Amino acid sequence: MTYSLTRNTPRAAGAVRGTMIFFVTIVVIQGIHVVEHILQLVQVYVLGVPDDDAFGLLGYVFAIQGTEEWLHLVFNVWYLASLYIVFIALWRAKVLTQLPSWVVATYVVLRLGLETWHVIEHAVIITNVIKNSGCPCPGIGDRVLGLTDTVLHFGYNAVAFAGTLVLFWHIRRLWPWMLRR
Repeated sequence: MTYSLTRNTPRAAGAVRGTMIFFVTIVVIQGIHVVEHILQLVQVYVLGVPDDDAFGLLGYVFAIQGTEEWLHLVFNVWYLASLYIVFIALWRAKVLTQLPSWVVATYVVLRLGLETWHVIEHAVIITNVIKNSGCPCPGIGDRVLGLTDTVLHFGYNAVAFAGTLVLFWHIRRLWPWMLRR
């Protein structure tokens, strides 16, 4: 069943309210994830930690096979699924039709498209972790672009987070309309 906000039903308002709470949670968690990648850059370029040993903060706690890559894979699969859940829920509630088409396109390309690629990248990395019983564990992008894993994944996360923030910024002005019963 499609929950149209134009019907103004309590069920539709509740579904949108729940989606927005979930979306805010995703934005906060991904913001923390981007900070983790900034910490990795600081570890490498300010503190002189070798690239393969710069795990951020949580990466040291959840290191498996001497790498934080398992943590990244699990997080990014969860994050991608969450982004699709939010997109489908907002589409079903007809919230996306209230936004400029470029905003929705930005989310689809920068957020859903790039994060889908990012998960594929992590699957390749994990394949190398398994094959090598740890790192070196190059992905596709760092081999092709000649970037370090730390720089590349900061870039993935920063650009993709920007795509999320564009949608979030435009939706926040619709909150009063979306949340009234």
